[in-house]
Amino acid sequence: MNFLGAYDEMKRICGFCPCCGELFRLSEVSLYTREAPPRTPFDRVDEARDHLDHAIERFDDQEAEIREAAKRRGQAQARKHLKRIAPFFVGRRIDPQDVKVIFSPVNYVVFRGLARDSPTAIELIDGEPITREHEKVQNSIERTIKAGNMEWHTLRIDADGRVAREE
Repeated sequence: MNFLGAYDEMKRICGFCPCCGELFRLSEVSLYTREAPPRTPFDRVDEARDHLDHAIERFDDQEAEIREAAKRRGQAQARKHLKRIAPFFVGRRIDPQDVKVIFSPVNYVVFRGLARDSPTAIELIDGEPITREHEKVQNSIERTIKAGNMEWHTLRIDADGRVAREE
């Protein structure tokens, strides 16, 4: 079909104007107007997608700050909880992540600075002796430390349970 034939066929195709609802022939349509075309559901989907993309970019820009703030809030909550259950540590400015519970021969070992990957001191913490034997153990540990009768040995335990001693 040639162009004129196609144009002649367009006289038979009718539609309704989306703005005013008036009937029109396709051959009478002005394809270009100064006004923007009416909004369609596709336009709303595109806007929603653009809005989501912008929100994702904003979040990506702020993600590190959000994570750091959440970490600080979590640490503050942990300190509050620890203050309720173990006020001894909080009163002595001991980071809860530096504390290891061993229960015997003392209750706790504190590796000051461990949470910051730079331990500077090791502290042994135990409660008041309950029995005579408990008091003897505490006195023995105190005498050993004061006399300097301590050594440091590093033991490496393989996945299969073998222990390798390093000097």
